[in-house]
Amino acid sequence: MPHWRRHARITGPIVMIGFGSIGKGTLPLIERHFDYDKDRFIVIDPDGSDRKLLDERGIRFVHLAILTPENYRETLASC
Repeated sequence: MPHWRRHARITGPIVMIGFGSIGKGTLPLIERHFDYDKDRFIVIDPDGSDRKLLDERGIRFVHLAILTPENYRETLASC
């Protein structure tokens, strides 16, 4: 496997809202080029059909259709 250059360390939470084609394409780039804490990575999406990709990587998935001003604090509290 090639060695990928690490550009930075992300010390805060990573919240990916939606896991469509852009999210699926961005995830490998984040994995390759950044150091981060997987316990602080969360994906929020209304469709769990590709959850297996996240489970294999140890990334938390939240099945939620709408992130609102009323529910965002509770949803993101564990990040």
